[in-house]
Formats: sequence, structure tokens, C-alpha cells
Amino acid sequence: MQLTFPNGEHPNVPLQGEVAVGSRAGLRVSLPGSGLAPHHASFLSDRRGLWLRVPNGAPAVHLNARPVQRLAQLRAGDLVCLDALRVVVRADDQPAIDRQIPASAPAPLGEAQRVAAARVVLRGLSGAHFGRSYTLTEPRVFGRSPAADVRLDDPAVAERHAVVELHGDRVVLRAMANGGETTLVNGVPVRDAMLAPGDQLVIEQHRFVLEAPGLPPRGQSSLGKSAANPHTQTMKAVNVAVAKDPVPAPDAPEPAPATRDPGALWWLIAAAMVLGAALTALLVYAP
Repeated sequence: MQLTFPNGEHPNVPLQGEVAVGSRAGLRVSLPGSGLAPHHASFLSDRRGLWLRVPNGAPAVHLNARPVQRLAQLRAGDLVCLDALRVVVRADDQPAIDRQIPASAPAPLGEAQRVAAARVVLRGLSGAHFGRSYTLTEPRVFGRSPAADVRLDDPAVAERHAVVELHGDRVVLRAMANGGETTLVNGVPVRDAMLAPGDQLVIEQHRFVLEAPGLPPRGQSSLGKSAANPHTQTMKAVNVAVAKDPVPAPDAPEPAPATRDPGALWWLIAAAMVLGAALTALLVYAP
């Protein structure tokens, strides 16, 4: 991961250990005269992930347009505003965004396909749509128009800004405005794009994340089957040999029956008679 500065205030900074940002000299990102506090915030990378930490008394720290008081977890595409300084978190080896999209809209989904496709959603991260989720069982139009599926009440947004569509196991962002309006995908301005799970879309002050479990990440080829098609897993039948009962050899002699010792039987009878006589004498002659 690395920190990037869209307005060019500082070169990109690899996120290793702690990266402190502020106006004080000696910090990893030192920007005197920028209006930042001496130590405005720190970006921390450890085995648990990536974190934004705000020191006590630091002013105006926002993550995806939401204020941060102490600590927040980060991921690729997040926008951090330290007062007027904009910082974007980007992955080091993230493949380039594919901007070649299908020429036409997707075919309508069947009932079973709609059920399977309901797991692919756009979830609001900031603005009026924070916490709300929008499935892609139908193409979703984003814009200022009251008829838009996701209405963005912002004068800087076109009436029909863009549409997000599900094409099999791929999600497509298609620009609808005729001007140069763009959408930021993980901090990169685009008009048309093939989206991947975890991508963050920003239209002015409105931010959404694509949650699409099971869909291929950016840079991987198609799964080979539509994400909208329900499927089951099957196993091929396996022929297993069954052992048969053993067949005795034709000339094998039958086992001889067990012999009994007749003397042992008489010893048992005699012992029982002696025991009976002793018990009788005890009962008869006992005082």
C-alpha cells in the first residue's frame, strides 16, 4: 500500500510501519505552511491491517467524508482529508482499470438468476446514502434526476451521471452524461470501467463500495460461468470394487468338532454333592 497526493503536495509514500503527517519538521510527510497541525495524523501498517490514528486535539480529520476522532481502519481507495490536504490510499500492485466495456446493456435476469445476483451490492460509505445497499439485479442509474435509482442531490452531479450493470460475473460502470463528468474508482477518474470486488466509487461527495463475494478480483480472468446463474456442486460417480465373501478351498477339510472331557463333568457333580451335604449338616446340627 502507498499514500498518494492527488494535488501533488508530496511524492507517493510507501506504507511501512508508521507514516506521520503534519507541519513539524522530521515527520515522514512534513508539509510546513500547509495549515496542518504539527502532528496531524499517522498511518499505521501492521499484521492486522492498515489504520488511521488521530492524536488528541488534531483538527478536521475525515475518512471518506466522515469525521475520525481516534482510530479507523483503511483499505485501498479510501480518501483521507487532513484539513485541506487530500490523501488517497492505493495498492502497490493493483492492476490497471479496464475501460473496455460491453457495447450494450445486459439482458434481463430470470427469477432464479435474480436471487443469485442479489449478493452483488453497492453500499453507501458517505453522504445521504451511508449504510444503504443497492443490489444490481437491475441496472442502477446514479444522478440528480428524481427518476434515478440512486438519487444524488448535488447540483454538481448530472441528472443521469452513470449506470452500474451486472454482466454475468462482471460489473460495469457506464457513463451516461454527455460532458466530461467522471467517476473516481479507487481514486482514478474514469467514465467507463470494469469494476471489481472492493472497488470504491466516488461521485462528488458520494462514495460507494462494491461488495461482490465470489466475483473475480481485478486482473483475473472470468470465472467461466455467470455469477447470476444459480449452481450446485456435484461429484462424479466413482466405481469402487466391493469385496466378495471368501470361497473355501474345495479340498479343505471341515473343522473337527470340539471334544469334551467326561471326567471334568463328574468332578463338577461330586463337588456339588459335597457342598449340598455340608449345607444340610449345617442346618440340621447347628445350635
